[in-house]
Amino acid sequence: MNENTNTNGNTTAIDDETLARAVLTYCLDSADAMMYALIKGIGSATHTLQLLADSGPGNHENVATAACKTLDAAFINGITRWGRSINSRGMASFHGAMVSWQHRLTTLPSTDPDELKDWFTVGGTQWIVAPHHPCWPSQLADLTMYTDWAAPLCLWGQGNPQALVSCPEPIGVVGSRGVSEYGRQSAHELAKQAARAGHLIVSGGALGTDAAAHWGAIQAMDEIGAPLAGRTVAVFAGGLNHIGPKSNERLFETIISHSGALISELCPGTAPEARRFLIRNRLIAALSSSLIVAQARARSGALNTAGWANELNRRVFAVPGDVTMPHNTGCNRLIQEGRANIICSLTDIDEFCHASHRPQPIVIDGEQTEKPADDVLPESDDTTRIILKAIRKCDAKYGHVSTDGLLAILAETNPEEYPISRIVLELGVLELNGLISTQHGNITIVNANTTQQRN
Repeated sequence: MNENTNTNGNTTAIDDETLARAVLTYCLDSADAMMYALIKGIGSATHTLQLLADSGPGNHENVATAACKTLDAAFINGITRWGRSINSRGMASFHGAMVSWQHRLTTLPSTDPDELKDWFTVGGTQWIVAPHHPCWPSQLADLTMYTDWAAPLCLWGQGNPQALVSCPEPIGVVGSRGVSEYGRQSAHELAKQAARAGHLIVSGGALGTDAAAHWGAIQAMDEIGAPLAGRTVAVFAGGLNHIGPKSNERLFETIISHSGALISELCPGTAPEARRFLIRNRLIAALSSSLIVAQARARSGALNTAGWANELNRRVFAVPGDVTMPHNTGCNRLIQEGRANIICSLTDIDEFCHASHRPQPIVIDGEQTEKPADDVLPESDDTTRIILKAIRKCDAKYGHVSTDGLLAILAETNPEEYPISRIVLELGVLELNGLISTQHGNITIVNANTTQQRN
């Protein structure tokens, strides 16, 4: 079995089923509901691929005829199990698609599995995960439950595949490429605050809003450390050897170096044509539990993503803006039409985030694949020192420690820098790190010797 090692030292093995899904994806022009139904009807991608190969030209007539009959029956079965119906026109479309798939199979560079694994991973520089892999984001299945579009057969990636399952309810952040400073600040701050609470940030890797969101998550990781901060994932509309824009290369490298991931549902070498961006948007929406539109014009790809999110029953939020600026028309309209909730604060993330948590490791064969660091807070973390000092002062002054008491203490020296929303967030981080304990509303410092040495 061939194995690929990413930059974070994690190993992703490519088994026969995953390789078959990669080959079948190669046969497609883009996401294809007919291929999804066919695999569902047959039960495995490996068997589906074998039947397609047997049904193609060049095989013995009896073999090809039997394979075609099996494929027809499986397609009808898959469509029915999917809750759809099929008619003669649909069967004709399926037969036309089969001819195209069979032709694509003949253009593969090899039939040797090991050579194909190497080719599909570009010499081991990319990994591939499929629905049976522990790093597969299960929420993608919603694409087949709520829409007529199929979920990806597999995902190609660079970076850390565990980022995909590091958060049970990721936050998507999208918006216009030609974003204003207001929109850029909104995307950056919202993503940073969410990542500081451990949540995964999903966006599209583009200029403007997407880049601001990714950088916000990266800044959170730099501020509080990798074991606490959420990661970020960029979803692309073409093969990962065609990622762009070039001006974002440093961003992409930084996402990878910060335990995040770059992903695509398309084979290496697939060009990111315009139509594929709209199809890609469904993945951003499906991966997200809540989707934030930070800024959008009246016609924007971000509005397309919001449409997918609404169809998938995701929570959609929009940042309102100046009605005299065309940059804000899309967001204002989403709010006006009731298709998005209004974002009223860039720091109060409770309305669209679940409870703070550490990025979640995956467990394989009973063992965690990522071990949390023993010391996750840097020695120079001024915020940690300030909060811990305020806890001690609050305890000495009031005899107990509460968030209201901390607000009063911090208001004496840092009234603007530490609003109640930030205090709650910082307390959550400290508790996750095991430095404080909260019981019956009272906050106490644990591991006092360690924290006193730091402070």
